[in-house]
Amino acid sequence: MKARTVVLVAAALLAPAIASAQHRPAKKAFFQGPFEVGPRGGRDFENHAWSLGALARLPAGDKLEIRPSADVFFPKHGKTGWQANGDADIKFGPGGSVYGGGGIAFVHFGGDKTRTGYNLFFGLIAAQPEAATKPFLEFRWTFVDGTSPFRLVGGFTRRIGG
Repeated sequence: MKARTVVLVAAALLAPAIASAQHRPAKKAFFQGPFEVGPRGGRDFENHAWSLGALARLPAGDKLEIRPSADVFFPKHGKTGWQANGDADIKFGPGGSVYGGGGIAFVHFGGDKTRTGYNLFFGLIAAQPEAATKPFLEFRWTFVDGTSPFRLVGGFTRRIGG
């Protein structure tokens, strides 16, 4: 009887510890704010076009960001066009100040057809990770229809939320 009492008391004392060890942590949301949005401008050197646009930075982990963006192009000769991007990047370097990535590009040169291609880019962020406003400089290539024009882009993002 004494041994059974000791076993029951030990089980009662250990039961909460065992139950808490089996508890699953809550799942994290895919996007882990704060989000950033901002304007950007640039120069397409092959097509001799200036661009104006905007982008969003949506953190999806410590180093990964989803980066939707869109730009309007103003060529020296020809019709105004646009480009929409579904990009992702990986941050590295001190404080995530350097990043690189790529993604899909939808390009409309001003004609009647929208073409699909892909982007490759890398860039530099000139601010501390905790800064509310982050200026950046980016080097981009968009591969579509056998061409890969180089574009230099600069702008800033501003934190919204969290």
